[in-house]
Amino acid sequence: MKKWILVLLAGVVLVAAAATVFWPRSEDDSLAVPERVCSDVFAGGEIIPLLQGGSGDLESTTIRGFPGNRERSSTPVCELGVKGRSVAFRVEYPSYRENLRELKKERAYVAQLGIAYGGYNKISGTIILEIPCPTRENSETSLFLNVGASMAREGEKDGRAKLADLTGYAARTLARKVYKCEGAEELPEGPVVITKGEGRR
Repeated sequence: MKKWILVLLAGVVLVAAAATVFWPRSEDDSLAVPERVCSDVFAGGEIIPLLQGGSGDLESTTIRGFPGNRERSSTPVCELGVKGRSVAFRVEYPSYRENLRELKKERAYVAQLGIAYGGYNKISGTIILEIPCPTRENSETSLFLNVGASMAREGEKDGRAKLADLTGYAARTLARKVYKCEGAEELPEGPVVITKGEGRR
């Protein structure tokens, strides 16, 4: 009886070992993304959808002290990438807002998130968004956020939708938690809305 129990246990161990070796990993499991990225500004989980299809450890580069300081920094950048996929964030400030009506005439695609608006560039796979962020000196200034992803640039399925989700999240995070822009609570939850414009740019 003891021999049969030992044989049974050995079989269970072998099956478990085989499952460990041959069980396919999910796309998310194959990506090594830390809990926080870009100097702890963004949650790593928010980045994963745009890295799916890639593999390996995440490489992260921050330039000019991302997210920077509006008074002292110039165009901070955070770039993230795994093999085959990349995501990048860039912030410029202060920027001065284009008229929305003129923007629709100039742009092939218009991007909007409540009071923030900008454009989508299909070729470069980027969304630009001007977010109102008044200062004591100038009530008309804004943050110029640029979010790009290789998945959108390469025309991957759902690439644009995933980029719109990430840009909405990044805009709310920067405006509310980092730069603490007045009126940031007016930015709605959810993705940036992309519509067709009248222009070609």
